[in-house]
Amino acid sequence: MADDNNNIEDKEIEVQEESTQLESGTYEIIKGRLNKSGDDLRQRLEKLNIERKKVFGSIEMQLISNERIETKHECIARDIFALNNTCIFGYNIRMGLKDIELQDVFSIYEFKDDNSFKETGLDWLTLGNEKFISDFKSLYRYSKDVYFLKFAKDKNDPFFYMIFKDGNSEKTFKWEVKDGKLVYDSSPGDKRYRYPDQFEFKWESVRLEMYRQGEHPHISILDKVFVETVGGDLTIKIEDNTDTGKGIYAEDVKHANQKISDATVSYADLDNLIAIRIKPYQEDFRYFIYNVKLQTVQRVDALENSGVLLPGKQGLVFSNGFYLQTGDYKMFDKTSGTGNLFERRIQSPNGEDHLYVFHNPADGSYILLSYNVIEQTVNTPILCNGYTLFPNGELCYFRSEETKTSHHLIQIWQTPYIKGKIIPSEFTDSFLYKVSNKDIVRAMAEAQELLSLLGKDDTYNDLYYDLNKRANVLLDSYYWISNEEAFNLGEPLAAIKTSANTAIDEFEKVQSIKKSTREAIRATQKSAVALFKEISSTSYLKIDQFVQHLADLRVVRGEVISLRELRYTDISLIEELEGQAAEINVKLSNECVDFLLKDDALQPYLERVSEAQGEIEQVETGRQGKQLEERIDEIGKELELLIEIVSNLKIDDATQTTRIIDNITSIFATLNQAKAGIKRRLRDLTGAEAVAEFAAQSKLLDQGLINYLEYKKVKYHLQIIQSQVRII
Repeated sequence: MADDNNNIEDKEIEVQEESTQLESGTYEIIKGRLNKSGDDLRQRLEKLNIERKKVFGSIEMQLISNERIETKHECIARDIFALNNTCIFGYNIRMGLKDIELQDVFSIYEFKDDNSFKETGLDWLTLGNEKFISDFKSLYRYSKDVYFLKFAKDKNDPFFYMIFKDGNSEKTFKWEVKDGKLVYDSSPGDKRYRYPDQFEFKWESVRLEMYRQGEHPHISILDKVFVETVGGDLTIKIEDNTDTGKGIYAEDVKHANQKISDATVSYADLDNLIAIRIKPYQEDFRYFIYNVKLQTVQRVDALENSGVLLPGKQGLVFSNGFYLQTGDYKMFDKTSGTGNLFERRIQSPNGEDHLYVFHNPADGSYILLSYNVIEQTVNTPILCNGYTLFPNGELCYFRSEETKTSHHLIQIWQTPYIKGKIIPSEFTDSFLYKVSNKDIVRAMAEAQELLSLLGKDDTYNDLYYDLNKRANVLLDSYYWISNEEAFNLGEPLAAIKTSANTAIDEFEKVQSIKKSTREAIRATQKSAVALFKEISSTSYLKIDQFVQHLADLRVVRGEVISLRELRYTDISLIEELEGQAAEINVKLSNECVDFLLKDDALQPYLERVSEAQGEIEQVETGRQGKQLEERIDEIGKELELLIEIVSNLKIDDATQTTRIIDNITSIFATLNQAKAGIKRRLRDLTGAEAVAEFAAQSKLLDQGLINYLEYKKVKYHLQIIQSQVRII
């Protein structure tokens, strides 16, 4: 029995979080109103977006064409850079012992209106830059391991860089972009290209007062999330409880015996998100994002290299995806390589689209992530070995061939990342034009965040407070929000604000009901699991052990079934517990029948009945008799349970069933004699006790009457004395 139930003993059932499926009632009606208002807001936003694009113009990401750049020699393409409509194409070539010339590394092309590339020669690069030619030749003359790595230019940096790799070191040629031309910087000094700050937030190291000691010690981060690397795993918990080592997330560590102080932990507070950096003892750092609202954890290895804030503090973007404040996130498997550094961000003139560029210095590859602040999502990442943007927003990129080639495929996309502040408009007299595109984009982005929250279930912490707050901020921040020419977004926003405010009180009522339900489920679950473990670990040597556990199982099954009647109950857990109880009941009943086939199986009941019979004559009071009668009745119930078990089981040999029932019936005969004996004894005792009680009551009544008469006599004499005193 114990071996067969190891799975039950080892299995720990946990109550699920409250169901997101809502029942009918006031709270559910309010929830329906919120969803209806959300649908109304979504439809108005769609209309506003259509009108906005009509007024201000819109440029969508779309493929224009596939073109080719032809080089004179076969080479491995490395990078491309455009200045106005002229671009430099960089590559690597080896031609035996021949000295490397400028044309063996660079070519210059003009980007034509038909999206083709026409080679123009190197004059655009070399004229007036003789010092560059000299420095270039010197670089290749004194080293045979030099190769071109990449071009680099930051948006706010007036300089343009050509970066070469020479063994483990880098050599950089620095140019100043002046009046649409490149001017070589030959001045002495450090010309190295530096990547921007890789983290747009500050990692904070944990302090001594954050450590919580106990049986399972951990580190408290902002009193919102708790981490540790002791006991063989890295654990993240949401309760400040050192009595247990269990949490919402765990993964193994190499050194199981490390102490709480052996790990290096730092964090960053990002509103609803907490970025966590943990280095277990003698291991590398591991990176996580904890969502305060959802109380969930996501491992994000890309945070090892960089983490960039999205516009409007909407969340974080990294080289292989993004994570929003609302809890929505996306990871791209194809971009999960390590070593990608943040290089630059490019914003479209309307502020709606943002291009995030990540570069891997090891292999020269780029990852381009285009994020839309209204839709709050990233387009399919572009993986390439070189890219550039032309003034009209044409994005040209290529992927290097594994072998040398003179034909280099260039894919050209139209993007919203045009050069300039605004897109010219023909609707300068319209209301939306006067509001400004950027203001509308910001409002639509905030409204989209609110719609995202409306899609959350009520496990999202402070959901209705946040809905109320965001709706109120939108109504107060944008003067035009209720204007009919802007499709009166204020109307559904006001409805959302009102419904969310009403939902707060109702939600608290629902949470109270759910809490009571969870407590009832946990209590029943605890007793059920304890009984299951007890049954699985019991060695059955007496029949009354079977009977006791079968009776306990019947009680537990009844309690589990009754949980179905509770509101917001966990049906899946109830079915699991009920199924386990039924399975154990069948198994234990079968074993009970096998035990009953033994000749001495019912001996304990014979002994208990005989013992009860022997005590009948020793009963001296009615109370003792009642207690003995209850013991006899209990034996009868247990025997009835045995008969029920045997009768309900399918036993192939009917003679076995008859034999067991006959044995039990014979005990019943003796038991019935004991019942009759105790009833007679109780009847005799009851009569004697009744006479004694009547005598006692009569004596008490006589004493009370005497006391009353004495009282009346004393009172009479007092009245006479008082009247005489008054006469005197």
